[in-house]
Amino acid sequence: MPAILHLAIPRFPIAVARVARPELRERPVAIAPAHSDRALLVAASAEAEQDGVWPGMPLHRALRRCPRLQLLLPDPVLLGRASQALERLVGDYTPVWEPAGGGRLFLDLSGSSRLLGPGRDAAARLDRDIRQRFRLDGQVGVAGNKLVSRIAAGYLHRPGVCDVFPGSEGAFIAPLPITLLPGIGHKRQRTLLDELNLRQISELARLDLPQLAPVVGPFAPLLYQRARGIDFSPVTPRRTQPRINAGSILPRSTNSELLLQAELCRQVEECGLLLRQRRLSCQKLQLCLDYIDGVNHCRTLQLTPPTCDDSILLIAADSLLQTCRERRTQVRAMRFDCLELLSPTQLSLFDAPRSRHSMLQEGLDQLRSKYGLQIVQRGRALATVSA
Repeated sequence: MPAILHLAIPRFPIAVARVARPELRERPVAIAPAHSDRALLVAASAEAEQDGVWPGMPLHRALRRCPRLQLLLPDPVLLGRASQALERLVGDYTPVWEPAGGGRLFLDLSGSSRLLGPGRDAAARLDRDIRQRFRLDGQVGVAGNKLVSRIAAGYLHRPGVCDVFPGSEGAFIAPLPITLLPGIGHKRQRTLLDELNLRQISELARLDLPQLAPVVGPFAPLLYQRARGIDFSPVTPRRTQPRINAGSILPRSTNSELLLQAELCRQVEECGLLLRQRRLSCQKLQLCLDYIDGVNHCRTLQLTPPTCDDSILLIAADSLLQTCRERRTQVRAMRFDCLELLSPTQLSLFDAPRSRHSMLQEGLDQLRSKYGLQIVQRGRALATVSA
């Protein structure tokens, strides 16, 4: 029988911050951008939730409900280091693991039973290692598939291990509320409650496909399986896709199109230089804008044919910026990504005559490689310097 573990660190950003700053333990803590009272909370501790503070709540409302709330800025560097440490640890248990985001990972121990023993023993050892090495409290669910192991980890109200015996997955989830099933959001929950008066998973499991289809549509076959504790999805290791990117936090938050275009120009030229140095072309671009209220917007654009030319990349990037700017809120950070990188598969038999544009680009690359990007800049890239 397969043994699937789901490791969850509740309120991961708060837990990591408390490891770095132990004085924050047992105090109401929330994480939010500090640029605006209208910023939305990214995370909140259990103590803050007891005072009616929840993730996604505007900052000014949270402070009214909990005046003693301790506010922290998001720290992606610290979170990244904590996530990498967890990944290295689970890699010692099995090579087949899948990140689920926010301090959550799936582990497939089907091929490690001879080395680690039964799944519940490996889960107890993993829970102990996390507590001793990182001073983090984890919740580990053990079951025969990803769905039930995830529900089992969330079933715990304190750190520890919840082991679901093989063959009892349906009986385990039967008395739980239907909101614990993935894919049932507020809209589907209202539909199931209003039209079918369903509250527990056991009530949902009594229905057959013809009864579910008129209510949830194409989602019916998947919901029919999940209500019975059936999940065939495998634990899929992460596949890293090569990318070249450039990003920065702006010197000051702004919504000026001139200043945003200047910063974008510098990032495009930085990525273009790296592409040509590595003899690569990209066929997909992505631009992400981080606003001061914590909202993030990303847009992508496909390039045909693939290119590494700065002029073409700049035209495409300007188009992305126009589609990505959907709000009047000031932008605090920007990131430009070159994705789906390709290397030349066929060399030309005869050297084509080089254009003046290509010779100019080659000369700029030589200067920038030796002296840095600032040695020669486009005029539009100087806007932030004079602002």
